[in-house]
Amino acid sequence: MAKVQSEIGFEQLGLGAVLKRYRLLVPPNQRDYAWEKKEVQNLLEDLAAAINDDEPQHFLGTLVTIPRANGVLEVVDGQQRLATTALVLAAMRQISLQGSDNLPKALDAFLTDVDTETLEDSPKMTLNAADSAIFHELLLHGKSQSALPNRDSHTRLVTAYGLSKVQMMAVAKPFSEADRTKAFLRWMKYIEFNARVILLKVPDDVNAFKMFETLNDRGLKVSQSDLVKNYIFGQSAARLAEVQQLWSYVKGALETLDEEDITMTFLRQSLIAMNGYLKETDVYERVQSSVKGAQSSVNFVTELESLANDYVAIASPQSEKWNEYPSKVRASLKVLQLFDLKPFRPLMLAIARRFTVKETALAYERLVAYAVRLIIASTTRSGSVEQPLARAAKQIFDGDIQTAKDLASLLAPIIPSDDLFRQAFEVATVSQAKFARYYLRSIEMSSSGDQDAWMIPNDDTDVINLEHVLPLKPMDNWPSYDEEAVKTYSKRMGNMALMIAKDNSDLKSSAFGDKKAAFAKSPLTTTSMIGSVDEWTPEEIIKRQVLLAQLAVKAWPLK
Repeated sequence: MAKVQSEIGFEQLGLGAVLKRYRLLVPPNQRDYAWEKKEVQNLLEDLAAAINDDEPQHFLGTLVTIPRANGVLEVVDGQQRLATTALVLAAMRQISLQGSDNLPKALDAFLTDVDTETLEDSPKMTLNAADSAIFHELLLHGKSQSALPNRDSHTRLVTAYGLSKVQMMAVAKPFSEADRTKAFLRWMKYIEFNARVILLKVPDDVNAFKMFETLNDRGLKVSQSDLVKNYIFGQSAARLAEVQQLWSYVKGALETLDEEDITMTFLRQSLIAMNGYLKETDVYERVQSSVKGAQSSVNFVTELESLANDYVAIASPQSEKWNEYPSKVRASLKVLQLFDLKPFRPLMLAIARRFTVKETALAYERLVAYAVRLIIASTTRSGSVEQPLARAAKQIFDGDIQTAKDLASLLAPIIPSDDLFRQAFEVATVSQAKFARYYLRSIEMSSSGDQDAWMIPNDDTDVINLEHVLPLKPMDNWPSYDEEAVKTYSKRMGNMALMIAKDNSDLKSSAFGDKKAAFAKSPLTTTSMIGSVDEWTPEEIIKRQVLLAQLAVKAWPLK
């Protein structure tokens, strides 16, 4: 569509007035309707409270739009608020049809226009290609007439309309028909004039994103991915259908992961693998600078499609991709999935994309050791780690690094040495039980001489449990530990042990004397040693953790 505005403009008006004055378009391939029951209920409750309390104004944020041809506003940010408000007004209209007044006609002004081509009623707001039809049917008829909802977004739309209708029926219930109209008019006028928004009109996608980034950081991830997509589509020219199809393949693959904001996360991490480190706020700009023209957009989305399949595979140890790889690859991915370190993903993706089968197995095994060492040293989120990981990913993607050995040499400066790792482990506390279980399982296997101690031998909590020797809540059975001492020592690694589930069922907060026999008879070496201790003191916890730290160096070796 042609752009019709060259300067940024804004006006403050009611949310209903936006629906009434403008034709609104959510681009065909923008994200689906996303509000769940909670968000819809929050809007309804906020409006009800404001109306009942006679609040002069209730501010509902900023809408970001791009003026297009024929007076249409393309909605960059605000789809959820606008669509939900339209459903509220549609529910009010549907209930009003049972009366004998002109309220439905007044409400029509917010919802429909006459199409000058067909002379039929046409909704003033259009959602994306997936949601448009069912949204229109809800606005016009209060139900889906052509088909049952077949997408999650369809169900969300139907739910939003149902909640809106329940709210409007509750508004109407106490009144006679005449007074009900007055109550509805109060809601309608409040939505039109008092439920205020700032409507921004910006000349192009780039300005829309910059304005959105400044004013609405909460929605940045989703809106930026939409803008990336729309920019790529705009560059594809005559090859739009091809690019749209490829993009749908990317989305389809990513949706299997069921992860919030997955498209934005994937875009950033793929771009890191291809180009090196960049911030999330720079993703759109990076795409804009590198994708120019139809062939470039096809090439870019083709690469994304291939990367999306690998991206799903590294998050799915059971993926068919790993059928031809050594079994250690699946074991490595299972551990890396346990930790879910986002800065590792571009590197894992580049390895999956470029390394041979043999080198992939070796590299992922090394990544497990690196992950544990960095987590224990509490450095996984620092820029000093994330940026070197990103550089390594790019060098692999470019073909400059082709072996696990070369990767190890490159990353050596940021990975804690044996001494640093041991020292960090000696004082480590662990709050997440799943991590503590994994550490103790691996250390137990290492103490038995297992060469693959880092692998997960048994993570079934019905078989093996995690026991805090000094309980997290010791009750009166541990009089020598005050509240501060419990906080200090209960989550130390030296205070944790693995227990066969059937032996652990009755221990709970028992005194150490009652637990001691169960520890002593455990078949697990690192657990049975606790049974030889007379008293479980802070000194014993520290002493045991020093021993565990020595074994940890062997469990997650650098070579």
